[in-house]
Amino acid sequence: MESSKPSNVVHLLDQQAQHTPDHPVLSWLVEDSLHTLTWAEYRQQVWDVASRFLEMGVQRGETVAILAPNIAEHYVADLAAVLCGAATVSLYPTLSEEQLGHIVGDARPVVVVAADTVAADRVRRALPDDLSARFVCVRGPHEESDSAYVSWAKVREDGAARLGANEEELNRRLAGSSGDDVATYVYTSGTTGMPKGVIVTHANLRFEIDAFDQMGYFIGGYRVISYLPLAHIAERLWSLYFPLRTGGHVLLCPDQSQLLTYLRIQRPSYFMGVPRVWEKLRAAALTMLSAEPYADRAAEVAVDREVLAEAWPLMQRGGLAPDQHVRVLKAREGVLADLRRDLGLDWTVNAACGAAALSEDLRDFWRSIGVDLTQAYGLSETTGVAVWERIGGASRGSVGYAIPGAEIAIAEDGEILVRSPGNTPGYRNMSTEESGLFVDGWLATGDVGHLDESGRLHVTDRKKELIVNGAGKNISPTAIEEKIAGRSFINQVVAVGDGRRYVTGLMTVSEPALLSFADERGLEGDVSELIGHPAVLDEAQRIVDLANERLSRPERIKRFRLVADQWSVDSGDLTPTLKLRRRAVLNRYAGVIDNLYEESRDGAS
Repeated sequence: MESSKPSNVVHLLDQQAQHTPDHPVLSWLVEDSLHTLTWAEYRQQVWDVASRFLEMGVQRGETVAILAPNIAEHYVADLAAVLCGAATVSLYPTLSEEQLGHIVGDARPVVVVAADTVAADRVRRALPDDLSARFVCVRGPHEESDSAYVSWAKVREDGAARLGANEEELNRRLAGSSGDDVATYVYTSGTTGMPKGVIVTHANLRFEIDAFDQMGYFIGGYRVISYLPLAHIAERLWSLYFPLRTGGHVLLCPDQSQLLTYLRIQRPSYFMGVPRVWEKLRAAALTMLSAEPYADRAAEVAVDREVLAEAWPLMQRGGLAPDQHVRVLKAREGVLADLRRDLGLDWTVNAACGAAALSEDLRDFWRSIGVDLTQAYGLSETTGVAVWERIGGASRGSVGYAIPGAEIAIAEDGEILVRSPGNTPGYRNMSTEESGLFVDGWLATGDVGHLDESGRLHVTDRKKELIVNGAGKNISPTAIEEKIAGRSFINQVVAVGDGRRYVTGLMTVSEPALLSFADERGLEGDVSELIGHPAVLDEAQRIVDLANERLSRPERIKRFRLVADQWSVDSGDLTPTLKLRRRAVLNRYAGVIDNLYEESRDGAS
């Protein structure tokens, strides 16, 4: 890291407040009214709250925990803690009590900022007996109450009143910070065990910011929506840290169910979603296409979508002829431009997907309406992004090239290795040897993949999740699942077959899609009844057969079971970052799976 560069991300905040004091940074809706903080106001609130944090006893190297949605106070509290020399820990609201207790016991926060007294009570119950923390509630308690919690308004008021006395100490801590200081701990989502606290330093963050700047992703303005939990490293990058360099504008969306509304308001220049988000937006797009005014323009939509769909494979084979290029430009400018505007994606320069595998079916849909999804790859342990497709340089099945300054290698057993200034130093309260993270200076990702002749990375699966069938054949479950999930009424899919003689599948259904399918065919019943209907099973079999045609013999699904359940964070089947907890699903349906290897006919459960 060059010595001329600021070592602490708060330096970037101060610079933005000086250069663009009146530009918007954070906006949020209150009923139908848009409220906004400017960069000058943002900086002032950070310093005011940091002043009060000092008097609450926050020391360098300690931690401040935050359990709150995507609200302005979350951002201010985070940077205020960092200004004090502390590290932050954002907590997923969906954590179980056991997980919450594990994280706060490991992080040991001295101050906890909570959305309200209910959230504060959760954290307080989870604290170890030997830890005493100060609590701040964004909403409540009332000042006249005798609560042990202090209100956010009071923290800001008292901090502002004492800033004159505390400013020298804050400046001293800021000047004494280094790139090796911990900025935040990002706790892993726990797909295979209890979450681990990934150390993210200021140097890690500066590397990511510089790499994205070098790739040109900050050119032409930066508008984003904050909607994933701030415990997610990707959300922290694009809505907390990147705007500190870009001077960008963030619209806060505390309720993901309202994402489409916020997209239409913000019309972001950069939008990243996990596959599940892009699936939900696809459903919204299809609903729009089936209604006016697009239903009356169905023929025009079909022609333009076909042009864009055909262009993608041609580009993979060497590019478009001049006349084909003109047809693509015209197809993008017609009715599909109206659709992208109605989705709020018409100004999106970089539409990205990461955190889990993106199916080619989903990617093809978005390309067919003029949204060219780029893919990214990385972990919390690589500070989010280590590999990214460059705009205009995507390739089918690839997640792109290493970002500037990072290197990718493939181990003898196929594991993806990363060497990068973005790599974490390790986990909190865990030795390097115990973590097993590094091999000869390379971070072992736990994922399996390969590099193509151009150096693009192709991710196959999680190393620990590969199926080894009864014949000893290694099979990627993701390669099977992505060919089935999202088609017709099939929603989520888990391929099963470890130690078995053939592969089987568990599949959830999309209730709206299934009910629509049933209505078109005059079928009656609720979801639990419909998944056993012969017509429904025949359709599911058709989807499986189409997938099997694209799979090798050992990979093909021989039997399957439709299930009425939905796998979600609340059910314990998905992590807070919407990754599948494969082990949890397999344990939950152990009896069903056993039956699939005993029955002679596919069926439903």
